Amino acid sequence: MTGKFHTSWGELGGYKHPNALRFEAALSLAHGAKCSIGDQLHPRGLMDEATYSLIGVAYAEVEAKEAWCSGVANVADIAVLSLEAVLEQAPGRLGGPQNRNNPADIGAVRMLNESHYLYDVVDASANFAAYKVLLLPDDIMLWPELAAKIGKFMEQGGKVLATGRSGLKLAGDGFALDLGVTWLGRNEYKPNYFRPDFTPGALLPASFVMYSEGQMVELTASGRVLGQQENPYFNRDVFTFCSHLHTPSDQHPAGPGMVATDSSIYIAWNVFSDYADNGHLILKEMVKHALGLLLPEATLQTDLPAQGIATLQHQQAGNRYVNHLLYANPVKKGRVEVIEDIVPLYDIQVNLRLPTVQQKVDVTHLEQADVLGWFYGDKLVSQVEVYPLLERGRSLPYQGHDIRQ
Repeated sequence: MTGKFHTSWGELGGYKHPNALRFEAALSLAHGAKCSIGDQLHPRGLMDEATYSLIGVAYAEVEAKEAWCSGVANVADIAVLSLEAVLEQAPGRLGGPQNRNNPADIGAVRMLNESHYLYDVVDASANFAAYKVLLLPDDIMLWPELAAKIGKFMEQGGKVLATGRSGLKLAGDGFALDLGVTWLGRNEYKPNYFRPDFTPGALLPASFVMYSEGQMVELTASGRVLGQQENPYFNRDVFTFCSHLHTPSDQHPAGPGMVATDSSIYIAWNVFSDYADNGHLILKEMVKHALGLLLPEATLQTDLPAQGIATLQHQQAGNRYVNHLLYANPVKKGRVEVIEDIVPLYDIQVNLRLPTVQQKVDVTHLEQADVLGWFYGDKLVSQVEVYPLLERGRSLPYQGHDIRQ
């Protein structure tokens, strides 16, 4: 649910830009959800014309897209096991209001959105076998039944990405899964550093600072190292300090920082919570490298910019897949992030691996939308403006992809 307000609920006289509401309504549809826009009625009971004109702009586009967005199921390669849900489901119920909106879940969702992976957020009762990769963000500690369920998933070919304390037993005395490492304890240095054995995206290998708590681990026979931890010369305090912020790396290996097995990758820091807090690029590149190894043939791949949204829905009644592409760039103004301008993107590449689709889907050029034909596994869209929606053989003024079986 969203609202027409500029800041927050209950704001009388506040209106967001129509483009912001267009994007938010489209975002709901892209995730297979229904739309709900909130308002607050004036005490006199009179409807505000400016409010409902604003809502009407967004809902006119929703109405035009409904045939493609009703009765759909999300297509996902990755299941994110929600930390909030697991804390509620764990024996003794470790959760509570303080664990809602936790940074591990937020960082995982943000990172997967920006990297354009298809995912669902699930709890411990979900059918993990429906996914290719199970992601355990930062602090998913396991009780025996959950550990056995994840272990069976791995035995049947599923892959696991675990970070921080995830994978440890509830007692915190060792891993409940074979992640290629033995747990030794919490790293006493904070921050410390990660030196990858791979080239991390647009960056070069270096000693990258890790601000979150790290775990000390030892390699087992099933693990292979993808990168090392390095410690600073000392922890900064009032009597020992260096420079303006923290102590540099001593440049010596201090144990594995990222480890792979045939069915898992383990990263020794709370990378998702850290990403939610500061958005450090190396954290995303670590996860993207891990997922590239665990999921070499993702269902969807695209060069849409990081702020774009890409989802895929299956509509059984329409016998089709619907690929949603959205783009808007929020700008922070004071304490509020706003969307005003919708900037079109051109020549966006999307590759889809759909086993039930064998023929090409051809989209012709029409005046109201500059669109190239889409071919299976090749160039998909020449223009994206907020929310492209393409149907086979023609383009719609509201745009997207309808891929019929």
